[in-house]
Amino acid sequence: MDLITIQDFVLCIVYLGMIYAIAYGLKSQQQKKGLDSKYFIGGLTAKLIGATAFCLVYGLYYGGGDTVNYYLGSVALVNLMTEDFDAFYSIVFENDLSGQNWFSFNQETGFPPHYMWRDSGTFAVSRYSTLSCLLGAKSFYVTSLLTASFSYIGMWKLYRLFTFNYPNAKKALGICILFMPSLLFWGSGIMKDSYVLGATCWFSYNFYYVFIKRKKILINALLVIFNISIIMALKPYVILSILPGALLWLNNAYLKQVSSSFVKIMIMPILGVIILAGGFLLYSNMSGLMGDYGNIDQAVEKAKVIQQDLLREEQYGRNNYNLGEIDGTIAGMSSIAPVAIFTALYRPLFFEIGSPMMIISAFENTILLLLTLILILKTNPRKMIRIIISQPLILYSVFFSILLAFGVGMASTNFGALSRYKIPFMPYYFSALYLIYYLNTKKGKRNN
Repeated sequence: MDLITIQDFVLCIVYLGMIYAIAYGLKSQQQKKGLDSKYFIGGLTAKLIGATAFCLVYGLYYGGGDTVNYYLGSVALVNLMTEDFDAFYSIVFENDLSGQNWFSFNQETGFPPHYMWRDSGTFAVSRYSTLSCLLGAKSFYVTSLLTASFSYIGMWKLYRLFTFNYPNAKKALGICILFMPSLLFWGSGIMKDSYVLGATCWFSYNFYYVFIKRKKILINALLVIFNISIIMALKPYVILSILPGALLWLNNAYLKQVSSSFVKIMIMPILGVIILAGGFLLYSNMSGLMGDYGNIDQAVEKAKVIQQDLLREEQYGRNNYNLGEIDGTIAGMSSIAPVAIFTALYRPLFFEIGSPMMIISAFENTILLLLTLILILKTNPRKMIRIIISQPLILYSVFFSILLAFGVGMASTNFGALSRYKIPFMPYYFSALYLIYYLNTKKGKRNN
């Protein structure tokens, strides 16, 4: 089938007009409220360019791939809506992927790819993309643009969160969050990565407003639930990294509000126990919904399966790396942790490029590695640690990034997959590194 036709470009002009009309309206509202919106349109434009590049690469160069199959699943669901609304509702809103619902599809509606139907976490992308597909007149290109626009909401919210706390670093934070090439490419198509990137960034903003700033609590609490549900449906392992980081963020943010060192020492263990107990209770209640990631043993087994799958050269090419077998023991996991974290943060490097698609990642990783080396050379280690601990948002960003880097670096084994799996933490890690450097050298204003 022709994924991108002349009709798509005509529709594109119409939908881009509507997207920008809404965007300029939102920018005007932000300006009336005195909120920063300097990079709002520019960031959106970069995001839509990223979605266009993604569509062209997978639609014309590769001629298929998961993004196309997700799209085909959404088209089948949109067609099913007019033929059998009950089945449509059951699939989209109740996640009922039973055999009975499968046979609701026919030649007229088209069938979702069966390998995706068998995995509720994979088929969730098609379910979530149904609205974009419906609004986008079942156009592959327009559906991708709308998906990218949704993902951009979260990225913009994360930018707002960082710039609210560090208002003198807006330009650099804009580059770290809104204009990074890999985020614009891998996080803009009809893929798990686009939804998880947007949901992860948006969650951080909502969490901050509910638990730390304590404003607009109801709407942001609902959005916390909404974004966590997206992450849990698509990539539950991200929850294992983001929730501990969020609880640490909360603990440090509350302690920072206490001016007395004596009082701080007295309440620190009490506050820590309360937050840890709350986190344990929350995780216990959520574990049943997380499937293979519901406990540590299952998560390790899942990582082993992913590792072995990504080593298949006939499917994923030869852009592999192997850190050794995951044995699940504390000693074994600890031994590969440093290499796994380094791999996720800084690889592939230029001499490891195995395909044209890896050039962007290698370029970014080289910059990130150089920035890290400069930071280490120019900052006293004790001062660096002091900055991280004293800045709750930076602490959260570093902790979340390192924890997720360990997981994806250990399990990925394929540089192509790693480039996608790592994007949820990239805006956090880039931003945190820059802010540590900024606070050390410029003595920037610390409002966090």
